[in-house]
Amino acid sequence: MRLRFTKYSLFIFALVVMALTGLQSAQSLSNQTMPAVLSYYRGYIDSLKACNLQLERETATADSGRLRDLFDQGRNYFKKIEFIVEYYYPATAARINGAPLLEAEPSEKMEPQHPKGYQVLEEVIYGPINEDTRKEIAFEVSNLNFAINKLEGMLPDIELNESQVLEALKLNIYRMIIKGISGFDNPVALNSIAEARSTLEGTLAVLACFRESGAVQASCREAIRFIANNGYDFNSFDRAIFISKYINPLCVAMYDYQDQQRIPFSSQQTAIAARAKHLFEQNAFDVLYFAPDGTAPLTQQQVALGRKLFYDTRLSVNNNRSCGTCHQPGRAFTDGLKLNESLLGSKKLLRNTPTLLNAAFQPSQFYDSRITFLEDQAHDVISNEAEMGGKVQQIAAQLDRDKAYKKLFRAAYGNQAVSPDLVKKALAAYVRSLISMNSPFDRYMRGDASAMTPQQVKGFNLFMGKAKCGTCHFIPLFTGAVAPLYQKIESEVLGVPANTDTVHAVMDNDSGKYLLYEIPHQLYAFKTTTVRNTALTAPYMHNGVFATLEEVVDFYNRGGGAGLGFELPNQTLSPDRLDLSAQEQKDLIAFIHALTDTTATR
Repeated sequence: MRLRFTKYSLFIFALVVMALTGLQSAQSLSNQTMPAVLSYYRGYIDSLKACNLQLERETATADSGRLRDLFDQGRNYFKKIEFIVEYYYPATAARINGAPLLEAEPSEKMEPQHPKGYQVLEEVIYGPINEDTRKEIAFEVSNLNFAINKLEGMLPDIELNESQVLEALKLNIYRMIIKGISGFDNPVALNSIAEARSTLEGTLAVLACFRESGAVQASCREAIRFIANNGYDFNSFDRAIFISKYINPLCVAMYDYQDQQRIPFSSQQTAIAARAKHLFEQNAFDVLYFAPDGTAPLTQQQVALGRKLFYDTRLSVNNNRSCGTCHQPGRAFTDGLKLNESLLGSKKLLRNTPTLLNAAFQPSQFYDSRITFLEDQAHDVISNEAEMGGKVQQIAAQLDRDKAYKKLFRAAYGNQAVSPDLVKKALAAYVRSLISMNSPFDRYMRGDASAMTPQQVKGFNLFMGKAKCGTCHFIPLFTGAVAPLYQKIESEVLGVPANTDTVHAVMDNDSGKYLLYEIPHQLYAFKTTTVRNTALTAPYMHNGVFATLEEVVDFYNRGGGAGLGFELPNQTLSPDRLDLSAQEQKDLIAFIHALTDTTATR
């Protein structure tokens, strides 16, 4: 008996030793991963620094071709490490490759922060080279070198781990397909496809540092091979195939690898769920990310209550208007009017009624972005004398005396008295339920190649390429919400006309976002709204000036207000003509129709 016990004990001991040895081996491999990634990162900082120092030395003497070569080389070095810089040092990333747009705080509205970095440098280096522009180049290169030196100085303090590095890689792939291949951060040189290859080559090199990552590396190589086989021409590159057949499978492979290796997914709440397999998955976006802190997941009872309130005319001063009066489901929660009627006499409301579909995915509300959360938007509309004229305190008191409503409130929020806060929460809950992310485009990106027609696929490639729509309407939300973190939403100065007379064009006089804080560069700026469901939401623009999508596309094709002859120094839309042919315009509109999803309107 003792002999058997001893043998059994030895057997168990051997198993434990083997398990511990395997664990130590796996741990050893894991411990080798981050030093390898850090070494990779350090190497490309050195290359980036050397390249930009060379550009600094040659700025005064080199010809335009040499300057552009050095610029492109530096950009490609940055693309190899952009995932780390954006993830760990976002402020420095903005200094290196931020959008060339003015930013200003309301308290310092006359002292805007001027953009710096590659996108500013690109506009100069790809323009005429003369004595003055060489000085501009020298100034911007100096700013770049300062930022790169800062990255180098922070090297001793960086702490990488597998979970964060994989998350950073995934976010950077999203950044590449949303901003990169659309030309957003390379709008003049349009070397976007070559830079996408650099991003993927960097991704591959980092994935090679991870143990047992052969399958995901193979998927990354396939994406790189697609670029190599299809060329780097900005206008002709097939983004629809690239994303649906190569990038989405790569993201799924990365997800599967992380899951199989039991590398923890981020527990931090983000706009794109950490466990989303790819950007176009049905529930990739977390609606609660855009809600106030502490907002609980929606319940059927809250949504049902919010829906009843949405169509209740008692929320208005005269009991003759509800939220649903202007936001009609059959019109994708718009009203079909240029401007709706004001409650103040015979006046019209100031601006066109926007859709509420996917409004829950916006980091701010209204055309001027004056409100952050849907709860406050509900309060603003109800209490606005021109729109509904209600008093939320009185409305809550009235509803608290209604037995049917008290029952609904109790089911949704427990045994609480009906309050203004709960009224706003319920309305916001209903709007958060109005998610429309199952259009033919979405189904195409999820693998159904027949969901879009060939014409619509061409239109998507135009949207993301030659037409440059994707540089303002970021996929997959197709709004100005800045991907991939979605912490803010862009506003644009387009130069929208007051009417459709293009011969004697007159600019609309609505000052837009400027009315909030009187920040000069925000004069005539309006939030970039969604393109989703726009086939159902005519008329268009903040003033409802355009009755058809054809008119909208023609406006952009001309170069916006500049193309109509407006003197608008702060226009953020490129003033250049797009030169879309008649057929290309039709293809683009066909794609816009592929963004229609009425499931949330039923």
